[in-house]
Amino acid sequence: MSVTSTYSFIQGFFNGVFVGQNAVSAADQPFTETPPGSGVFTVHRPNGENVVDLGKLINTNANVGMVAKQLIGAGASLTSGLRVQGTPWISVPYFIQSPAAHKPFDMLAKVNFDFHIETPWFCSDIDGTISVFLFVFLDSQKHLHVTVDGTWFSFEGGSPFCAGPASDALKAAMPAVRKEVQNLLPQLTSAIANVKFSKIYFLPGDGKKTAGAFVQNASSDASLGLLLA
Repeated sequence: MSVTSTYSFIQGFFNGVFVGQNAVSAADQPFTETPPGSGVFTVHRPNGENVVDLGKLINTNANVGMVAKQLIGAGASLTSGLRVQGTPWISVPYFIQSPAAHKPFDMLAKVNFDFHIETPWFCSDIDGTISVFLFVFLDSQKHLHVTVDGTWFSFEGGSPFCAGPASDALKAAMPAVRKEVQNLLPQLTSAIANVKFSKIYFLPGDGKKTAGAFVQNASSDASLGLLLA
């Protein structure tokens, strides 16, 4: 079944709520996609496409528990699930540190979650978000790989007296958080470790293929489309 999927983003490319429309065709069609960055993104998805819902694989109770445990060392508590969002390289917050590391519109998967830190009475509590960016690629043998590309965190609150110590604690906790996310990656590729693919691409949401319109959130889920070599 060949599908043409059109995604209309309300809050920007691969960001926030979007409206999807799938048109199903019995005739096969080659893969094409519109240039990235626009408010409307159209993908012609051929017969034989494999879809991996990253959000479903990563946001499990077991994985949430592992990440929450690592935050305890920073004096923080996890206040959300694990969200997955497709993000162009030029929009990654540490892009300016090494802009040539990827092509400008290469897509990375951002795994992000919220945290809360209680502070002494003379400071406001801290609320923030930690993001771990994954790079998905095919090697020279056309096998799928996923690696942790980098990490980032931001927060609000804490006042001058508490923001510094909280930032130091979070920086100290980031290697452990990165390691926990790294440990999640084998489950993304184990089932297809020896399969060769000719193309990988990102889809917002769960990558549904059923005909008709639907509404999802690109900031909480993203999928990979995979075409066999």
